[in-house]
Amino acid sequence: MSILLPLYVYPTAGAWDPLYSAAKKYPDVDFTVIINPCSGPCMGSLPDQYYLNEVPKLHNYRNIRTLGYVATNYANKELSSVLAEIDTYANWPRLTNNTKFRVEGIFFDETPSEYVSYKYEYLDRASKYVRNGTRFRDRFVVHNPGLISPSLLASPSILQNSYMNLTDITVIFEETFSKFIDKPTFEALQAHRLRKSKLAVILHSMPNVAKRFLDFVVEQVEDAADWVFLTDISVKDEYYHGFGGLFEGVVRAVDRG
Repeated sequence: MSILLPLYVYPTAGAWDPLYSAAKKYPDVDFTVIINPCSGPCMGSLPDQYYLNEVPKLHNYRNIRTLGYVATNYANKELSSVLAEIDTYANWPRLTNNTKFRVEGIFFDETPSEYVSYKYEYLDRASKYVRNGTRFRDRFVVHNPGLISPSLLASPSILQNSYMNLTDITVIFEETFSKFIDKPTFEALQAHRLRKSKLAVILHSMPNVAKRFLDFVVEQVEDAADWVFLTDISVKDEYYHGFGGLFEGVVRAVDRG
């Protein structure tokens, strides 16, 4: 298992230390972290000095990959705007004259979950814009529709009727812990036959649980996806603006898994 971390924590001095410490302490755990300075890359300017200071430090750890955040508004945003944001991330190293001020792929948020042909074409163009050429070292693409419906997960034609063949990872479930353990949802996530190495589950609003139970939850997520993030933060719109009280425990559980 690996960790897909929405790193929306504002990087004042020391704010990202829990990640640096975990990456150092657990070198066998791979972290793919999403950088989101301005609900995107800060169009028309570079991110502020805090980001200029901290983003390069992420690349001191061989087990951290960085992605830039781009929202698509469920493929309703102008494609030209999406491509311009990708360009902005790609230009960071040149504009700062610092090869460590970079991202290695793109995290497309708010992607559609139900297949529509013109939206497939839209996302195909956006994905190819990341993957073609050498501007992004890993050319890594993640989609986050927030939820893949249980009926679609169970469908034998899901790969023909989804966007999954455009991605390295698709987030198939991003919701509260209580919704994760709802019987129909849990059973669908456990029963699918998709390649788990291309899937992620993100859970927020976790209860304050004992270590043994946290290990159990991580094991259950592992039956659905190889990429995970869990947090006990339950304040709407703040889920990923802090590390929460479970962060190191989750990393330790992933390392043991």
